[in-house]
Amino acid sequence: MIEFRGVSKTYPGSTAPAVENFTHAVGRGATTVFVGPSGCGKTTLLRMVNRMVAPDGGQVLVRGRDVAGVDPVELRRSIGYVMQHSGLMPHRTVLDNVADIAALGGASKSEARTRAAEMLELVNLEANLHRRYPAELSGGQAQRVGVARGLVTRPDILIMDEPFGAVDPVVRRGLQREVLALKERMETTVLMVTHDVDEAFLLGDDVVILGRAARIEQEGTPADIVARPANAAVREFIGADERELSVVRRGGEDVVVDGAGNIRGVLK
Repeated sequence: MIEFRGVSKTYPGSTAPAVENFTHAVGRGATTVFVGPSGCGKTTLLRMVNRMVAPDGGQVLVRGRDVAGVDPVELRRSIGYVMQHSGLMPHRTVLDNVADIAALGGASKSEARTRAAEMLELVNLEANLHRRYPAELSGGQAQRVGVARGLVTRPDILIMDEPFGAVDPVVRRGLQREVLALKERMETTVLMVTHDVDEAFLLGDDVVILGRAARIEQEGTPADIVARPANAAVREFIGADERELSVVRRGGEDVVVDGAGNIRGVLK
């Protein structure tokens, strides 16, 4: 669904590349999470997908087409996008913020408002909030609207850029649960970036741990990574020593357990 072929990017004024020769394919219908420390190039990679950043070399393919040859407006309207600070228009109501995106996707005015109301219900935003303006919302409510905007056109691809980084830990956990529930209802390919490894392990089907210049330190399922860290850098980043994780055989399956014996995952 999304493929990076040897992409590189060095920003003007910098001698070190933000991304260097990165290659990876994102599977259809899966949630792939790029995770790594600040400055590792993960957001640059994400923004290459919808042509907000152009690579200096290599190719980014979306649905089999090189995005360099696709009209950027057409491309962006075909991809859902959820950002860290919700990106809501302050002069538009909650309902209108979502309906406007549906209208850009080709829906009529009445259809757009109907879709918006349905999507706001899906992300559990109460109907009495639909007429409010963004400044009247809590951080968690605003992020729910942001998720609704990203999904209202029912895109086959959704990109999420540190979507919950601006909210407190309690709200963040609630939003993560909402996204997990939405994954069960919608067949969408999700590409997400975060610096939070626990969030990556919770939401990702496939997790890609990045080092400097977007070098892939390890890629795999959360259970695979926590059970078998590829190197010392990965062990340190995921806190493997603190997690005290190990692999044991139970019921004919290899399962990952923590120091207390609780099952944390199943190896496939």
